[in-house]
Amino acid sequence: MLRGIGDDHLRVLAECFLIDESLMDKFTRAPAAIKNHHAYHGGLLEHVVSLMDLCAVVAPQYPEIDADLLALGAFLHDIGKIDELTYDRELAYSDAGQLIGHLIIGVELLEQKIRESEALSGEPFPEELRLQLKHMILSHHGQYEFGSPKLPMTIEAMVLHFLDNMDAKIHAFSQLIATDINADSNWTAYQPNLGRKIYKRLATSGDKDAL
Repeated sequence: MLRGIGDDHLRVLAECFLIDESLMDKFTRAPAAIKNHHAYHGGLLEHVVSLMDLCAVVAPQYPEIDADLLALGAFLHDIGKIDELTYDRELAYSDAGQLIGHLIIGVELLEQKIRESEALSGEPFPEELRLQLKHMILSHHGQYEFGSPKLPMTIEAMVLHFLDNMDAKIHAFSQLIATDINADSNWTAYQPNLGRKIYKRLATSGDKDAL
């Protein structure tokens, strides 16, 4: 998906991430979180691929969206989690994760790779693209109370936030349903972090026959 990006500057930047074997090794092993969604080894990769698939579906519906920018923003939005979290064994926060967090770590990684892309291409990276990518990383949580230092202020940042939130929430609901202790009930146990139970809609004989 990244190597199909049309914009030359964004494609070279993406390549600088992809050819970094150490970074990509961590990217494929890292969880997306300690709890809530994709909280297991490889969860970050699963979440990002799912999000990029969603972006590829949504972008063609709205000509005003820069599909290349959205695709790379989706890839980069949680890149800082490769160093925010530790995951060689149990999942935990690193010192950098506790002190700085994945948004700042992500921006730092982006700056490093932008410098590498400039050396590789022999051209300066456009400042507008630099600012927009940074903004997408910093604003993707969508609200100040969710740890976002900036609210989404571009179309791509807004789309990224909503699709990221949707993918995370659907996965979290699915996991809660799959692991619920109330096996014979249409409802999960009460989820304090959500403030609700979740309706499971257990399969009936009619549902099974339809399959």
